[in-house]
Amino acid sequence: MSAIPSRVARCVIFTLPFLLSGCIYHDYPAPQVEGTLTHAGEPLAGVAVSLTEFDRQIATVQTDSNGHFLLVPQGDWQVFIPIGPQDRLSRWTLTTTDHQGQELNIYTDGRFGGAFSGYSGNDRVKLSCELSPAETKNNQQESNPLCEPIPDSAP
Repeated sequence: MSAIPSRVARCVIFTLPFLLSGCIYHDYPAPQVEGTLTHAGEPLAGVAVSLTEFDRQIATVQTDSNGHFLLVPQGDWQVFIPIGPQDRLSRWTLTTTDHQGQELNIYTDGRFGGAFSGYSGNDRVKLSCELSPAETKNNQQESNPLCEPIPDSAP
């Protein structure tokens, strides 16, 4: 009778590495996003800025007197990834509300990344957001607000 449990144990010990060899468990830090909201070059104070991922709101903050905001969502995203062609897709959007109560998507980022793709190193984004409409060649107003990434000065 003791031969059956030892045979099962040997079989499990032998097959377990093969079952786990195609998967990896990885913690991704939630993206940290900071920036400044301006309108016609003037800072916008007290404006709500929200971070969403696939239409799920993660965090909301208000800009300070200088128009600065900092979104640092709590926790990590824990992802179980099969190794191979199935990488993780991340897509997040910054939104705010204009003076008419309309929601504006002011910046969207999305990318594929796996545990070995260097994705986690890029989870901090600095933005400069000018919400006043830009003039086009025909002197028409462009309705899309714009946030541009600020290059990170850290080495």
